[in-house]
Amino acid sequence: MEKQQLETMLFIEKSYQSKISIKSHSKRRIIADCLNKLTDDEHLSDDIFALTMNIFDRFISKTSSAISNDRYYQLIALSCYNIAKKLRSNVSINNENEKTSLIFSNENYSDEEIFNTEQIISNTLDWDLAYSVPHDYMHLLLKYFLPLENRAQICLHVHTLLSIAICELNTLAMLPSLLACACLKAAIKGLSLQNNYQIDGLILKTMNCNLIELNHTQYTIEQLFQSCLQNIKPSPRRRCLAPIDTSSQQCTKVK
Repeated sequence: MEKQQLETMLFIEKSYQSKISIKSHSKRRIIADCLNKLTDDEHLSDDIFALTMNIFDRFISKTSSAISNDRYYQLIALSCYNIAKKLRSNVSINNENEKTSLIFSNENYSDEEIFNTEQIISNTLDWDLAYSVPHDYMHLLLKYFLPLENRAQICLHVHTLLSIAICELNTLAMLPSLLACACLKAAIKGLSLQNNYQIDGLILKTMNCNLIELNHTQYTIEQLFQSCLQNIKPSPRRRCLAPIDTSSQQCTKVK
């Protein structure tokens, strides 16, 4: 059953890949950083942030003109976040317990503006909103490739790397499964828990990844991670940039 589920997910994501153009908003990095913090503040799962950025990136790629109005692009970003929460969370969306509602109120967005923006996004994407994200593959990858005693530690590091990657990279630039596998490999390598060549073989056999693309993506993730380490502030606001110690063996541990 799980193997069939994985095969279906891989088939669907590849059928989408050929149809998607890649175009980024000029302030995507700032938007992603704010949305990642908002997801963290609201204690929502990481896949909601990933789906938010996927919806945002796909919407931007389908718009014919650049969005230059700061107020409007913030409304678009928050609306993508609202849509992702409705699709992925069982948290009730109302005006009493949502930080997004407070932001909407502070920015004087009317209910009609919010509704219309969500409708514009949905119509632009032909209501095709429930797209796969890298996190959807993680429970399958961890089950197939890792012994039980290592899963919790690896999972924490993979989610950290995924958050960094999704903040820094347009989510349309690579397949969700490829990004998930690259982050898994980078986490295992950083923690020195398992033979890297053994993981390569399992991933290539199970996920049908291209080895060159996989290694390139892993290298990109590791470079992004090192860049984040160099720019950490004493009191970081984002969970994915939490202080990380590096031992003499290059093992990374999140405090």
